[in-house]
Amino acid sequence: LLVGAPRDVEPANGTRTGAVYACPLTASTSDCQRLGIELKSEPDKAIIDDMWLGVTVASQRQPAGRVLACAHRYTKVLWSGSEDQRRMVGKCYVRGNDLRLNISDEWQTYHNEMCNSNMDADETGMCQMGTSAGFTANIIYFGAPGAYNWQGAWAEVGNPHPWGCPRCGSNPHLIAGTDYMLQREMWDLHDFSYPNMRNGNTYIGYTAEVGSAVLQQDAVTMVTGAPRYKHMGAVYLLSRSPQQTLQRSLLLPGHQVGSYFGSAVALADLNNDGWQDLVVGAPYYFQRKQEVGGAVYIYMNEVGGFQSNPSLVLTGPSYSAFGFAVASIGDINQDGFQDIAVGAPFEGPGKVYIYHSSAEGLLDKPRQV
Repeated sequence: LLVGAPRDVEPANGTRTGAVYACPLTASTSDCQRLGIELKSEPDKAIIDDMWLGVTVASQRQPAGRVLACAHRYTKVLWSGSEDQRRMVGKCYVRGNDLRLNISDEWQTYHNEMCNSNMDADETGMCQMGTSAGFTANIIYFGAPGAYNWQGAWAEVGNPHPWGCPRCGSNPHLIAGTDYMLQREMWDLHDFSYPNMRNGNTYIGYTAEVGSAVLQQDAVTMVTGAPRYKHMGAVYLLSRSPQQTLQRSLLLPGHQVGSYFGSAVALADLNNDGWQDLVVGAPYYFQRKQEVGGAVYIYMNEVGGFQSNPSLVLTGPSYSAFGFAVASIGDINQDGFQDIAVGAPFEGPGKVYIYHSSAEGLLDKPRQV
């Protein structure tokens, strides 16, 4: 079990950098191992104190895979004479499944700093990369909700061609010396790219998921939340164009101002039809008269398409932030259908709701709390 501890203190120097732990699933409470990342404090170059390492953790979930830990508050320091300027660009670290650095693995030695700290907040100087992140078999993807005046952005590093890319030639997106492809211009120039200031404060990349059998069976779809889109929130479904950039294929809008719709997303095939369904959290949704606080929207996949209105809406009690986190947790009751977990961190000491599913989709009552 990978556990992020973004407010943890570095034992060597007492700096509050955050940390990531790997904990075996045993009865012991003292056998967790701290992810070994050497963090050198150089306050005139970069600020690692309070950088929140562990705000995002991920695994490739395979025996020879890797783990990922991000610190979205990692800050570069620039100097102009005697004045310093600070750029909260974020940073992510990759290690092997043994949590150690393997210098022969380019995935681990590549710097994974996607944002240009020489730019200001109107471009990528406050991008906060790593607020969301994850793996597929051959790419690492990052959300950067602070980019372009908090419009947000998405970046990828990896080799989209598992056997190399012999025909890529002088493609400017290729990083010299590797087969990794870096894609910075994630948005269609007409609709999304900076300097389209209408999209400022949207927070694209706040959450991110990647999967196949979403819009097409064999093609990968990128799903990212934008919880401040038009103050209502939204979820973007993105697909690769023939030019290997990302384009918006579908946008699912939020349903209430300030609900933070899209701040949590998950993919799961709930009815076992071979298509991935979409789970979206809106933790600040409320209905005052009904004492409701927080909602989770279920969108059932209709053979590669989604209706704009959800198939099911789950809600939690007032002030619970129900839907603050959502996750696909596999088939935990072994009935052939995937199950989900929903977090409600402000309900008492915090609660997790477990929902099972069936051939008709997700059941509307939790099986366990």
